[in-house]
Amino acid sequence: MLNPSSGHFGLTCERGEGDGEPHVKHPGGAASSSSDGPQWPSHDVLGHILDHEGELSRSHAKIARAILHYPRVFVEKSIEELVPWLGVSAPTITRFSRIVGCDGLRDLKLKVMSSMRVGARYLEPATPPATLAEVSERVVMRAQRAILEAQRTVDVGMLDRAIDLLTHSRMIYAFGSGGVSSWLVEEVHNRLFRLGLRISTSSDHQMQMMLAATVERGDIVFCSSLSGNNAELIRAARIAADYGAVTIGLTVVGTPLARTVAVPLALAVVDDGDVLGPTSLRYAFLTVVDMLAYGAAIRSTAQAQDKLRRIKQQFTTFRDVDDTQPVSD
Repeated sequence: MLNPSSGHFGLTCERGEGDGEPHVKHPGGAASSSSDGPQWPSHDVLGHILDHEGELSRSHAKIARAILHYPRVFVEKSIEELVPWLGVSAPTITRFSRIVGCDGLRDLKLKVMSSMRVGARYLEPATPPATLAEVSERVVMRAQRAILEAQRTVDVGMLDRAIDLLTHSRMIYAFGSGGVSSWLVEEVHNRLFRLGLRISTSSDHQMQMMLAATVERGDIVFCSSLSGNNAELIRAARIAADYGAVTIGLTVVGTPLARTVAVPLALAVVDDGDVLGPTSLRYAFLTVVDMLAYGAAIRSTAQAQDKLRRIKQQFTTFRDVDDTQPVSD
């Protein structure tokens, strides 16, 4: 096993395959000169090394494992330090750099550092829970923390304004894309239509742009983005504002979306950083959606009660006679 600060990278140095030959084997199986490697995309060298690790020669595989397991150590060591640490020759390191699409070791290190900005925490994730009891505890604790942070950091004045706008709107458009916001806007629809509010949702950027171009003055465009950096969503919000719609944004503080919309519901909640676990930001955003829905129901009690009564009437007639159940949730 490799000691990242000293020693040797597992296997002894072997000349032959990938070490001292004028031609090297590269992903895809063909032999090529050391200066004519495959043109791998430069923006994610860690990902492409990982994808093609099994196709590399034995000596090149040693270098690949070192980069994938200890990218920071690899970047920090000089060529003189890398040779004994990896157990391969300096020319082998140079050839490896070229077959992964780099001009040399320096270029390889620069690209590894670029990939490490995001990729390192996925290659070296935090220690996962050892038992299912720990899994359940982490999920619940993170959810509780996110919900409390949403309550603590949401701007109540902006929340009040958003509720007022929603309850007096002619039409609401809810836009969101991605793994969370695409279903979150469907939940916005689920919560508001039953109160008698007219609402349409879209998770498709092209459709969002077209809908934004058809708004009437005073319509509401509700945008959701966990990152707040969704350029297409921001463009749709700006288009809608140009045609007179009032824009509301559910996001985190300090983001382009928060700065773009008229009514930012920006939370000071951060992701827990565990790449293996679902993000607890979901709970924070869902909490604000429920605040909006509950506030809107209270602010339009008569209309909301009648619409909810109609829904429950149909469910008790055709589905479930127990009228104590939630309204079709």
